Amino acid sequence: MKKLKSSQNNIAVDYLIIGTGNIAIRHLENITNLSNKKIIAVCKRFKSKLNKKFEKKEIRIIGNLDNIVPKNNKAIAIICSATSMHVNDAEEVAKKGFNILLEKPLTTAKVKTDRLIKICKDNNLKTLVGYNMRFTNRIKSIVNILKNKKHGSIKDIEISVETDFRKWRKGVDYKKTVSFDKSLGGGVINELSHEIDYLNLLFGKPKKVSVKNIVATNEKNNIETHITAIFEYVQKHPIVKMKLDMLSKKTKRYCKINFKNSAIKINNIKNSLLTIRDKQKTLKTYKDKVNDSYVRELNNLIKSVKNNIDSELSVEKCLNTQNIINAMHKSLQTNKKELIS
Repeated sequence: MKKLKSSQNNIAVDYLIIGTGNIAIRHLENITNLSNKKIIAVCKRFKSKLNKKFEKKEIRIIGNLDNIVPKNNKAIAIICSATSMHVNDAEEVAKKGFNILLEKPLTTAKVKTDRLIKICKDNNLKTLVGYNMRFTNRIKSIVNILKNKKHGSIKDIEISVETDFRKWRKGVDYKKTVSFDKSLGGGVINELSHEIDYLNLLFGKPKKVSVKNIVATNEKNNIETHITAIFEYVQKHPIVKMKLDMLSKKTKRYCKINFKNSAIKINNIKNSLLTIRDKQKTLKTYKDKVNDSYVRELNNLIKSVKNNIDSELSVEKCLNTQNIINAMHKSLQTNKKELIS
């Protein structure tokens, strides 16, 4: 790895990664596996250490974005900074001409995306928001099941996640992570927003949402750790019940869809799909690994850049998911049912 001085002349790169956390390291590893010939820069703003496996790689380490420029119009910047910094970082690299992979969630409730969208449009840049779960085979299977209406009309839907965020990052004090800091975008709604994205993917944007905080908010950082939400659609459409808990002793992650005479349950931990019909149970387990979905989302953006088409989840396409998230935060504050814009 080479550390560049801020006074050095511009360095043209194929890939720029902003951040050095777990997700940044995952993206870095995937990029280096795709090609050893690509020029890569990592923006390291804090005193964190990159994994030793990258020490012999030709990776430029930078402290700011001043001297980094895209090598060509296919160059990609991957934004892995704190959620509250996503849009500002994306705007800065978009002005330089980078296409953008923006880690989830898109942004925080008070930050607008209009200017970012305009910059990308004016410069013909492609974007993708990193909700990689939609690139798993199990979620794609449910998309096809619902599209083909194999089971008829839906009665109700239950989505649930139980996890312990204190165990997400080994050797790191959870109180010093962005997950524990509301100002940086922490809290259960943002941290577990994959469920909100695939809710929108599978069932469309709800009309209203009501959110309740089950566990007292942590006063020091004002984060919610355990919420329940009720999503209402237009008349005759099912209600969706969602439970998100990032401070649980249990580990669960599933989506259950009940039809009139059958049910399907996707297990996002075991990577399986259970179908129940006429008291008969059929279990299908998918072979794709966790990292496969990250590779697929990166390839989806690379393909969109190459073919000059929109990615599967551009910033504009992600606005529905972000509007749902914003309405959930508002409902928490007002303790009322909120319309989703």
